[in-house]
Amino acid sequence: MVETRARPGEAKGREERRTPVRRTPASAGNRTIDLAGAAIIRTRDALLARAFGTWAYGQTLRGPMPDHMVLYPPELRPGRASAADALFQGRWFLPGGQLRAPGGSSPFAADPPSERWAEELHGFSWLRHFTTAHETNTGDTARRYAQKLVADWISNEGNWHSVAWRPQVIGRRLTSWVANGALIIDGTELVYRSTLLRNMARQARHLARVAAIAPAGEPRITAAIGLAFSGLCLSEGHKRLAKGLKLLCRELDRQILPDGGHVSRNPSAQLSILLDLLSLRDALSARRIEVPKPVRDAIDRMTPMLRFFRHGDGKLALFNGSTEGPEGAIDAALTRDDAKGRPFGFAPHSGYQRLAAGPASIVVDTGPPPPGAFSHEAHAGCLSFEMSAGRARMIVNCGATKVLGPDWEAASRATAAHSTLVLADTSSARMLKGKISRRLLGPRVMEGPAEVESRRNENEAGVWLEMAHDGYAGLFGLVHRRRLFLSATGEDLRGEDSLETSVSPRRFKPWQRLYWHRVPEDPDFTIRFHIHPDARISLAHDRTNVLVLLPNGDGWQFRARAGGGECEIAIEESVYLGSGDTTRRAEQIVVAGRVFRGEARVNWAWRRLSTRNAGHPKREDADLPELPDLDLDFGTMPPREEA
Repeated sequence: MVETRARPGEAKGREERRTPVRRTPASAGNRTIDLAGAAIIRTRDALLARAFGTWAYGQTLRGPMPDHMVLYPPELRPGRASAADALFQGRWFLPGGQLRAPGGSSPFAADPPSERWAEELHGFSWLRHFTTAHETNTGDTARRYAQKLVADWISNEGNWHSVAWRPQVIGRRLTSWVANGALIIDGTELVYRSTLLRNMARQARHLARVAAIAPAGEPRITAAIGLAFSGLCLSEGHKRLAKGLKLLCRELDRQILPDGGHVSRNPSAQLSILLDLLSLRDALSARRIEVPKPVRDAIDRMTPMLRFFRHGDGKLALFNGSTEGPEGAIDAALTRDDAKGRPFGFAPHSGYQRLAAGPASIVVDTGPPPPGAFSHEAHAGCLSFEMSAGRARMIVNCGATKVLGPDWEAASRATAAHSTLVLADTSSARMLKGKISRRLLGPRVMEGPAEVESRRNENEAGVWLEMAHDGYAGLFGLVHRRRLFLSATGEDLRGEDSLETSVSPRRFKPWQRLYWHRVPEDPDFTIRFHIHPDARISLAHDRTNVLVLLPNGDGWQFRARAGGGECEIAIEESVYLGSGDTTRRAEQIVVAGRVFRGEARVNWAWRRLSTRNAGHPKREDADLPELPDLDLDFGTMPPREEA
């Protein structure tokens, strides 16, 4: 609900749009119950896996063999010929790790670097790269190699494999095989084609039995979509289609929030699910089968949310395990949006805010961690933000990686890898670390902000955003508050970060009271602004301001003050993981301070200085311009109001 009223003291007729304070509580989980449930599920899966691997169970998968593929649905995930070339050479760099299989040896016979990598390998999502290579080259090498890999898989794992026959892996593999059917089936000999179709039918029959027990979240949706595609694209599959669509509709109702976001709060999951739904919708329409209303509704809600997460460079914002997204994937999804509407400003159920004016686009995380079962990739980035100016990213989070190993993955999830305040070098959310707990529950969030507040005010001067989270209340008794103001021109961003006393330590849980005695009375804090590696940074000699020069020639100046005076600013090394599979050296602006008597406050500002040389590539040897003075008058920011 949005109230419209004039601000006190303003001229009559000047109106302001104000959203009331929204408090988003985190889902309270019971760790003991979750561990017990996970142990039961692990035991069930182990017993089922032993049964599924027997000869007797394999006989139950026999049945009528489809004689052809009815339809090749569209593959909306763009492929890259360069990626196919790397696979030709045996460089299998997939999410979860890296492996080299030289000499044309089969990657399925190698020891996988991780379970995640094995799932990606057996999911065959990489087939799209061979399709692209085949379409862009006149030769038939890509087709023959892809067919060889499919034949190798059927020979080695076609009957049973503990990872390859997981529900979500089968779902992804069947989806990839039908989407790239022209590559792996057309023009093949009868024996190969019959073997392939028979094996796909076996997988589909097994998936129909186990899709509903796939892991919660995106994996279960993937399994349901794969089951639906198997029924839609293979002859004699109408029963599987009905079962897959029923499961899919149920999961969409559970996982897609009213504002269109995914329950995991991960923009990459948002994009991946939407691409599959769009492909399924198009395939159903091609078969003249009615698209279920829950599927249509989910697409209608998810598409504007995808625009919400899109930066000026056309790629995704980096929150909660997201990467920039595969090249061309976002455009492939949005070109199928009939409405083509502008992104909205507030996603209350997903817990994000978007500020946009002039050249500036800002996305802010204003939500708590997702529920435990959906938090395996969630980050401790509450109140962090990213900012792009035109088509250039300026302020970013570090991003996420699934290729470089668990240490990199853990570091990218920490609060210090985000553009926000970090207290005592401690993350605002903590992840499971115990060996038994982590094995049973995965790397989910153990504890984080229990309540996050956000309030948005808009008028002709600009947009104000006031936020707070209590992620540090349990350990330090402090609440982090952040206020942002973006002017109507989009050339002036003001901010204020503060720490305030929350509650008395006696109200803490017993283990928190013990920890309280070990924390410093006046802890240090840092406010970090990670800068995109394409930007250049220059620190003034007096260390009071910074100039950031973007590739388009724009200059932005940063200043900060604390306690009524200037504060020292430092430039430190950072890393950018936006692509998900590579690292780029970057830098970050760090403002350091110390809590004094339970309080701290820092004001900062970004101001656009020029548009000279816009559109021209940056010159590494160009001299940075002199830094003009920047007035840090925050009097225009609205006073804090009590809830």
